[in-house]
This record gives sequence, C-alpha cells and structure tokens, in this order.
Amino acid sequence: MAAYKGVNVTKFEAGGSGSNYISDGLIKSVEKIWTDTYTVGTTALPTGDTICIALLPPGKKITSVEVFHPAMTTEGVSTGTTLAVGITGDTDKFIDDDEIGVTMGSIDSKNLTYNSMNNPDGFMYETVGTTNTAILLSLGRKASTATSYTIGTIVRYV
Repeated sequence: MAAYKGVNVTKFEAGGSGSNYISDGLIKSVEKIWTDTYTVGTTALPTGDTICIALLPPGKKITSVEVFHPAMTTEGVSTGTTLAVGITGDTDKFIDDDEIGVTMGSIDSKNLTYNSMNNPDGFMYETVGTTNTAILLSLGRKASTATSYTIGTIVRYV
C-alpha cells in the first residue's frame, strides 16, 4: 500500500524554504469567518439581483462558502430555483447554480436548507486588487416566489 503526501506536507518536510516555500495561509493559519444574514421582505428576489454577503480584504484565500435558507416547501421557494455565489465578473465562482432544497435539519419546526461551495475553481481563490472583494449571492434559473424569510451565509477564509 502506497503512502502519498500533499504538496505542502512535502514542502514542510523539506524545510519550507527556497523553492519549497509555503505560502502564507496554507499551514498553521487561523481561519477567519464572515457571517451575515439578509431578510427578504414582502417582495420576492428576482433572478439577476445580487446580495453582497461579504467584503474580504486583498490577499485572502477563500476556503468555504455556505448558504442557509428555508426549505422550498415551507416558504414557497419554487422548485428549480437555484442560487449562485461568486464575485463580480464570475457570479458562480464558489457555488455554481445549485438547486435550493436539500433539507438538512429543523429549526423552530421549519425545515432549513443548505448549499455549500461546489465549484472547484473557488477553493483557495485569492482576493486580488487594492480594495475589498465583494462576495455576491444571486438566484439563478428560476426566481423564487417566497417572501418574508432570512438567508444566512458563512464565508471562511485565511
């Protein structure tokens, strides 16, 4: 049976210097979290509109994006409604057109659904530029008819 090592384990064992330099945030780092909520009022969210769920400084690497929201059956979210999470110019960088509706549990007798990062291009994406990078949530293929509910989000980064 073979034993394999990840890229950074190999670099670490070789001393972690010179051509084996391990970039900041890849080992022995403290993960940070940006949590936020958005309450949908009396008007349903149309497709194409965005909700800014985080503003991350330059040079941060994104490790996870999660979205929590009511289940389709409890709040009138249309079957086939999808959500995406990304950045300006790449709206599905982290969550790529994922259908809303995977029941994960119950809170106050209401089903909660959960979507998480499913686009491999987003893992360890490093924010660039000199200003904060907006992380944006949008509805995809089909708009929701649901109103009066709250979306919760978590963006993890190092």
